[in-house]
Amino acid sequence: MQIRYVNAKNLQEIRKSAPDSAMALGYFDGVHLGHQKVIQTAKEKADAHDLALAVLSFFPHPKSVLFPDKEVAYLEPLEQKAEKLEKLGVDIFYVVEFTKELAKVEPDDFLSDYITGLNAEEIVCGFDYTYGSRAKGTVETLAVYADSQQAGLTVVEELKWKEQKISSTLIRKHLTERKLNELPGLLGAFYQTKHCQKDGLLPNYSLPNVGTYKVRIESWTSTIECIATVKCKKTIQLDCEMAMLPNLLTIQWVDQLEAVPS
Repeated sequence: MQIRYVNAKNLQEIRKSAPDSAMALGYFDGVHLGHQKVIQTAKEKADAHDLALAVLSFFPHPKSVLFPDKEVAYLEPLEQKAEKLEKLGVDIFYVVEFTKELAKVEPDDFLSDYITGLNAEEIVCGFDYTYGSRAKGTVETLAVYADSQQAGLTVVEELKWKEQKISSTLIRKHLTERKLNELPGLLGAFYQTKHCQKDGLLPNYSLPNVGTYKVRIESWTSTIECIATVKCKKTIQLDCEMAMLPNLLTIQWVDQLEAVPS
């Protein structure tokens, strides 16, 4: 999978080599099952029309640029998102640099520069996708634009879990409420973070709320179960033999424990 970092300065150059594609649009934080449905729909379009499968997203999160005084609770860093997208069969991942200037671009200009301008022949997004200045662009305005450009548009309907919309917001809510056993129903897998034995939690992850949890840690040859205590937003204490584990740990968060077993 190619990762192309796009900004206003290099956009024209990147457009020259952009393949014709079916393009999935969204921020895709966590790449949960709702996101996966969007990407899988785009893959079906790509396969049917002999197109590359592209994903277009942003970094940093728009809220961190528009509201710099508010901390954004990322579910995962860009690198882990890219790993998940590659496993889903994505050919090219466009990461558009979100800036205050980009936030002022009118909806149709954004589409002509970054969507059809990057040779998206089939466009796929979720039902609540918005774009352009003040999020004035919606799936309704996108439909009008796609029709004018003779591009295909597929809008993926809401995906629910236990009568609730699957969303990054709901995943964060469950992390706050310590409902880790609900997360596989939203993500398709346990929520995971990466932790360096020397430096601690890697950037751009969110931890469950303060408490004690059952976790699984990937070792060199197997996966081991142990206890993790979250001390604060960025600090974890692991109750296992650390010398037997690699320096960079992948931690799967399984369930809350009421108390540490004696």
